[in-house]
Amino acid sequence: MKKKLALLIAALLLLVIMIPCGVSVEGKTMLRLQIVWAEDSGRGLAIREILDEFEQQNPGIKVRLIGGSQSEQKLLTTILSGDAPEVIQIPYRQIKALGTEGAFIDLTAKFAEKENLFYEELWKLTKAEDERIYGYPWMGHSIQLVYNKTLFVEAGLPGPPNDWEELYQYAKKLTVDRDGDGRIDQYGLALVGKQHPDITWLFTMFAHQAGAKLVKEVNGEYQVALNSTEGKKALEFYVKLVNEVCPPDTGNKDGGGVMADFRNQVAAMEFQGPWGVTDIWKNGRPFEVSAAPVPAGPAGRAADIGPYMLAITTGIKGEQLEASYQLINFLGSKKGQEMLMRGEKAQDGNYYPFRVPIRKDMATTEYFQQNPEFIAFIEGMKYPSINSPIKEWVKISAEVYRSELNKAVLGLITPEEALKNIEERGNKILAESSY
Repeated sequence: MKKKLALLIAALLLLVIMIPCGVSVEGKTMLRLQIVWAEDSGRGLAIREILDEFEQQNPGIKVRLIGGSQSEQKLLTTILSGDAPEVIQIPYRQIKALGTEGAFIDLTAKFAEKENLFYEELWKLTKAEDERIYGYPWMGHSIQLVYNKTLFVEAGLPGPPNDWEELYQYAKKLTVDRDGDGRIDQYGLALVGKQHPDITWLFTMFAHQAGAKLVKEVNGEYQVALNSTEGKKALEFYVKLVNEVCPPDTGNKDGGGVMADFRNQVAAMEFQGPWGVTDIWKNGRPFEVSAAPVPAGPAGRAADIGPYMLAITTGIKGEQLEASYQLINFLGSKKGQEMLMRGEKAQDGNYYPFRVPIRKDMATTEYFQQNPEFIAFIEGMKYPSINSPIKEWVKISAEVYRSELNKAVLGLITPEEALKNIEERGNKILAESSY
């Protein structure tokens, strides 16, 4: 794979030299920023407003917004075409995958001094294997505990649970028969149980909270490591929660189903990103909602994260390169970051945040002073749960991981059997991929 990428990049560099690019129109330096959403979507329009502010402050630069996410291979193809956007929004995983292959410009000299603005674990994700910076943190989310504050007050609970034991005890207390018909109609917690990608990132959080690892390196080769004492503790706890404090149809629920249960007050807690809060706001605020750090397991806290980086594609130079640096500087500034919280326009005509900034110094800004529940989604960046530690894990997840977790949730197999199957079949996939 790396040899193929190297050949592609070599061809790219030759192509970039051969193809003349117009970088200035009517005296303005022209840039393109590609985002992962459609440019005319609510999120695209929200980002356009931020770019308008940038253009007002930098009248010599014009930024065209382009929508549409790209896979690694599609991104390379775009670069090879000689017409890649100057600045792109990419998932953090693509930094490690493509950074050392020459797809992006090295940002180390320009942005290394910004390290103290971000949590250490997040900053590590800006770098590829050569320890150079190829992406600058822009926006994202972490998955945290979203809870029905109204139900917590009614139950006499002092606040959100701090650890696994409290999560279980609070969820038990919130699992009740509210209408007195002898059947439970309110559950303490909603979890994903369906054979769906959502179950993998959610359970992986629990695994990391228990101290488990998805993979380990042995003699230079990766092996599945989840079938361990820590992994067993995590899956046994997850299944216990499903059986005792979650709705009986949890085995059929993905993340959307979990949100519906929480919204309809079938469940008092869920694990979601910032959209877990805004979903309640958009639906008439039937109760007071808040967010808190994920409860700590035996090894501490761990939250699934989804930070997006800004990268400059290789071959950009001169005025466009300097303008690209200015754009990234603005989008990553405290002002640019706070503007993200203006959010996107919903059907009710109001604006709601869709992601959060990921600088760690945002708590003092006006929006976060007024809406402190969103701070947790930034703080999660300091204890990330990485759900795809190696590229082969995507295949393991699709073919083995999610199905075995679903079987354990449904009670079709024991946690021990599920972990054994994940190990055996996962290692087979790893062995085949090494040929």
